[in-house]
Amino acid sequence: MSWMDDGGFSLEAFNSVDGRPMARMSFCTSTGSTCFILTKTEVQRVRRECGQILKEMEADK
Repeated sequence: MSWMDDGGFSLEAFNSVDGRPMARMSFCTSTGSTCFILTKTEVQRVRRECGQILKEMEADK
């Protein structure tokens, strides 16, 4: 199993105090954990960047 399968990565949606949709992205490693709070716009940007990287990885095969 990978560190992602073991709970080392999580992404969950929630609403902020003022009702805006947000996401919490957490990474847990042997040296500690890091949590990022993202707006909907930031999640969309991460999605775009991941799509670009996946295209590059597929092209490199």
